[in-house]
Amino acid sequence: MPTHAVAPFYRRASWSILAMCLIAACSPHPSARTAEERTAATGAQPTVQSNDSETALGAPSAPTAAESTSGAAAPSATAPVKPAPKKPSPVAKKSTSAAEKPTAAAEQPTATPESPAPATPPPAPAQTDEWVTYDAASNTVTFKLEAGPFSFNGFSSGGGTLTVPPKSTVVMNFVQNDGTPHSAEVASGEGPLPNSGGDPAIQRAYTNKVVEGLPQGAKDVIRFQAPESGSYRIVCGVPGHALSGMWLWFKIDPAAKAPTFGASKN
Repeated sequence: MPTHAVAPFYRRASWSILAMCLIAACSPHPSARTAEERTAATGAQPTVQSNDSETALGAPSAPTAAESTSGAAAPSATAPVKPAPKKPSPVAKKSTSAAEKPTAAAEQPTATPESPAPATPPPAPAQTDEWVTYDAASNTVTFKLEAGPFSFNGFSSGGGTLTVPPKSTVVMNFVQNDGTPHSAEVASGEGPLPNSGGDPAIQRAYTNKVVEGLPQGAKDVIRFQAPESGSYRIVCGVPGHALSGMWLWFKIDPAAKAPTFGASKN
């Protein structure tokens, strides 16, 4: 065919093909019309078929039940998101529970330490009379020996007796209240009375100036250990005074629990 005749032919053919494509695209699909006519004739619900072309072109498909649920539960992009509450750590919970739960030591009553019993105070010196006192804790006898006019504590010629427990410590506080010089000494209880002092029956049982005598107003202290038993005399050591009646009895009684002083018993 000549070239000048072929060109108009191709142009006409191209337009014819384009027109057929447009007609085919606008006209309904025969199978679709058949399905619609079949549905209308039977009264059944039309079955929705997924259009692959629409899905491929990005048309939204019907959401599934799971997608609906998750979509409903998912918060919108614009809604404020509440921060999830912080779960307490096991350590904090354990610490709290440990603080709330009393310990075994707290549940048990604390034993109160018993206060020590107060120490028993030593017995106060027993005042047997105005002349003698006694400290039982130290077994100490304190005796006031007062010299008067040829007498001791108002007694003469053995009219008074001082009795003490055995092994006691005897403290004689000598007071010279007479104008005539006097002294004191523990002499033997046997035999005749001594004329003067200077020979005590118990070691250190005498006053200063035992023979010369102490002046009026003078004081002295005689301190000695009594033996387990015995009878003695307390005499004035100035020559002639004991023979004049200036003496007392001094006895150590093994059964005595405390000292006594008073009139002698015949």
